[in-house]
Amino acid sequence: MREQVVQSYAEAEHFLEDVPRFTKKNPIEDTFGFYEYIQQCENGRYCETNLGRVIHVAGTNGKGSVCAYLQSICMESGYRTGMFISPHLVTTRERFCINGSMISEREFVEAFNWLTGEIVAYRRKVPDYCPTYFERLFFMGIYVFARAKIDVMILETGLGGRLDTTNVIRKPAVTVITEIGLDHMAYLGDTVEKIAEEKAGIIKAGVPVVFSDRKRETSEVIRRKAKELGCKYHAVSDNDYKINEIQKKFIDFSVVSRYYDYGSLIAGTTAVYQAENAAVAVRTCEILKKDCGFGEIAVKSIQEGIRKMRWACRMEEIRPGVFIDGAHNEDGIAAFVRSLNMSPDFSDQENGKKCVLIFSVVEDKRYDKMIEMLCGLSMVTAFVITRIPGERGANLAALKEIFEKYADKNTRIDTYDKIEDALAFGLSVRKDTDSVYIVGSLYLAGIVEGSMEDCDDKF
Repeated sequence: MREQVVQSYAEAEHFLEDVPRFTKKNPIEDTFGFYEYIQQCENGRYCETNLGRVIHVAGTNGKGSVCAYLQSICMESGYRTGMFISPHLVTTRERFCINGSMISEREFVEAFNWLTGEIVAYRRKVPDYCPTYFERLFFMGIYVFARAKIDVMILETGLGGRLDTTNVIRKPAVTVITEIGLDHMAYLGDTVEKIAEEKAGIIKAGVPVVFSDRKRETSEVIRRKAKELGCKYHAVSDNDYKINEIQKKFIDFSVVSRYYDYGSLIAGTTAVYQAENAAVAVRTCEILKKDCGFGEIAVKSIQEGIRKMRWACRMEEIRPGVFIDGAHNEDGIAAFVRSLNMSPDFSDQENGKKCVLIFSVVEDKRYDKMIEMLCGLSMVTAFVITRIPGERGANLAALKEIFEKYADKNTRIDTYDKIEDALAFGLSVRKDTDSVYIVGSLYLAGIVEGSMEDCDDKF
């Protein structure tokens, strides 16, 4: 693949979108070789020690939210914070945040052109090396964060952990593993134990690890790996937090701590699963303060960081009564269903509100079980099924057949090939007091985010 210098952000995005056609996943050793090379650029300017102290986060569900909570708390504590996440929803720049704001188009182009130069130079030594799409973004992130002189880098894995590009980081301050479930099974394994082995690959010798203790099988894998590497490990289970109250705009919850009294913590969301994600972030901050020298993290910083955190497409109300949730696998949908069943809007089934649900999914998900769970929601009066564009989108007729199998006979089911049409229809059939929920895929969420302005003109 021929590298190129670009003049605009649009050119850079177009080039990156083309990358998957010319490359395949590189062995981690090859990725590490290029990582070693760029560490030496400009007399070590892009060395790992210039990336701040790294918090490395893996998991199946919740890792993006945990990253966002950690970012918010670190910022409240006065640390200059960089965050690298995936995937993005609307623009690739979302993957690079400095103090809560994504980088500018100019900064993105600058990082892209820097990387182009380094790839060309490296090929004089290793002619066949061609970074993948994700590798390029990760290496661009190293450039962005090193130049920004951050204090803390919050690093989300892309896929798995052991062989993930981000795992070239040698010595994070702490590793975090969120809930593990069955997802990306073609790459990570067909059991939760095998997937946990891959996720646990980010654990480093002597580095403390915090993990979500929800499944005995996965927790045993993480504990065993931590013991092998001489790591202190800290489990966060249902016993470590308690939901006190759910209101229409927030959740009041408590975290059990051996170190501090946080009182009531307020999360600005109606997604009950965020209480667990926040609890994982809180426990991580305790370890950072106690064992890793993060002395500026105080109880007030944690309280304010949780209160101020906002995370796109995680039960996000994008317009009055219109919500997007990025649930895209069985565990995610189960958490979404639990959130709706516990919502004050729907808890009174006789007098509560109703809702319309817009759904789509990618072909490689186990969507039969996902649909069965959604069809058990008694507050849904209509399902609107749509298709994600491209080869990955699940077949519309196949999806409708499954909905017809599980849905109540009185529940309306409609299909639309275009997401924009499904959104417009869903908004048109809801009653004044009804809500619209959009769920099933982060691809769907991103397209909806970009389509809402057109719908605002119509409704």
